[in-house]
Amino acid sequence: MRVVTLLMLLCFCKISECRKTKSNRENGKPNRTKKTSSTVKRYAPGLPCETYIYLNEKYLDCQEKRQTSVLPAWPEDLIHILLARNLIRILKNNAFSKFQKVKSLDLQQNEIIKIENLAFYGLKRLTTLLLQHNKIKVLSEEVFIHLPLLSYLRLYDNPWDCNCELESLVTLLKIPRNRNLGNYAKCETPIEMKGLKLKTVSPELICQDRTMEPQHIEGPKVTRPIVDSSLCHTYLYPVATLDCRRKELHSVPTDIAPDIVKLDLSNNKIKQLQSRQFVDTPNLEILNLNSNGIELIDPGFQ
Repeated sequence: MRVVTLLMLLCFCKISECRKTKSNRENGKPNRTKKTSSTVKRYAPGLPCETYIYLNEKYLDCQEKRQTSVLPAWPEDLIHILLARNLIRILKNNAFSKFQKVKSLDLQQNEIIKIENLAFYGLKRLTTLLLQHNKIKVLSEEVFIHLPLLSYLRLYDNPWDCNCELESLVTLLKIPRNRNLGNYAKCETPIEMKGLKLKTVSPELICQDRTMEPQHIEGPKVTRPIVDSSLCHTYLYPVATLDCRRKELHSVPTDIAPDIVKLDLSNNKIKQLQSRQFVDTPNLEILNLNSNGIELIDPGFQ
């Protein structure tokens, strides 16, 4: 009896399906499922970007969306623009001129090789600019002239070519009030300057005649933290985060910024936590140490 009932149900389903197909053919429409509406707004044919409000400030989250440029369709009233991990190669003049309320701009981990001098024109309220982990070799001070409130700039992990074209930028970074601009950025070329920090290199040195025999670089050694956090990724919004996952770290970085709220050190090789390890990070609220194989925690750890 159950078998007969099952066969009858299958027949009814088949008949119903045939009727739907016939009806669609008569109306000249293919059989498609109706799409439901989405709260995510699409600004390009590719992957969707998302806008949202957090603590009364408007964000555009376009991270990992394969974006290759800044789109004019984005809302003008944005406060934070997140463009990390995309495919942007060139920032053209006036690329951000319509976003005059923006306070932070995250462009890290793109493919940027060139920034035109007026690319950031109009960003009079910008305080934070993240350009680390790109492919920038040279950059002029003129790029930052139109950013009067800029107080936090990240430039490290770019292949900086320390030649005369970089002189104005080096001079800018060395001004005392710019102590949070360009920290950890280092020369990649020429070979005799590889590893020198832009903040410590002499403008006269990078403008020396390259046709002459390279000068032997002397002077005080650059103080380097025991474990450098420049391998990690910094995200300032919505909360200040230092992402050090899977960086083969054997100990906790010693130069963590004091404003970091969230620190992810998971999937490394940290075996020991020492006392007063995080005493200089008073704002730290979230600490992830999963998958490290920690063997020893000092009794005075804090």
